[in-house]
Amino acid sequence: MKEFTPARRAERLPERAAQALNGAITRVDRIYALAIVLALGMTTFLAVDQNWILLLLAGLAALSTDGIVRTHPLARFERLDDTALYLFVPVLFTLGLGLFLEEVADGYWTLAAGLFSAIPYWLVLRAEYESVDRRARAFRFLWIDVDGYQFSRLVLNGFTFGTSFLFFATVYDFDLSLLTASFAAGIVSFLLAIEVLREEAMDTARTMMYAAAIGVLLAETAWATHFLPLEGSAAAVFLLLALYLMTGMMHNYLAGRLSLRTASEFIAVALAGLLVVTISHSYI
Repeated sequence: MKEFTPARRAERLPERAAQALNGAITRVDRIYALAIVLALGMTTFLAVDQNWILLLLAGLAALSTDGIVRTHPLARFERLDDTALYLFVPVLFTLGLGLFLEEVADGYWTLAAGLFSAIPYWLVLRAEYESVDRRARAFRFLWIDVDGYQFSRLVLNGFTFGTSFLFFATVYDFDLSLLTASFAAGIVSFLLAIEVLREEAMDTARTMMYAAAIGVLLAETAWATHFLPLEGSAAAVFLLLALYLMTGMMHNYLAGRLSLRTASEFIAVALAGLLVVTISHSYI
């Protein structure tokens, strides 16, 4: 029987480190590959202009995100629905970006927009992957080292509000009825609020309950917006500010950080944004 000496143990350490590095490289390469595939799918949709392609692409975004987060070393996902909370932003971003670009892009710009969507796809997939671990180690992004988890939250919150604006703007461009527009705004807000609130690591049912409350409030806000002298992008920004205010205050409340000062800061930002929207609407 061979004796396992410290020297033999030391010999095996580089081998284990190499295996771990190879696994990390494989996961990173997979994110790049999936981002390119999704971007090519978006380009195809914009070129062909068939809604079934966009729906298929949204399903592919869900499967890609699910596959990426399950490869995380600390992932403990056993059931199919364990990754559900990670899927809303990638799926809604795909739908919102496709509908938005379909309205605003034209000619060769559609192909360029579709191909360049590989960048936001890479960002959102990498952020979802890093958000699995609250103690995610730093990694190099472009030329700087960033904290893994803080990077993921910053990116995902940015995508949350960016996607909400894409949807809100599209809702008003489609000139939907008051009831349909309010319902659509509420559903989108409900699903996107889940991304912001899941950071508090609550159980799924409780997270969805608080997110549903935000969705109802946004639906009522969208209904009220109909009676204000706002339309198009101005109305979309107004709803975006409302979503920012509600999710921000709810998030801080659940984290036990909500105070008069914190609430005042959120209200001040929302009012400043509303003032800008009002002034720009008056002069445009």
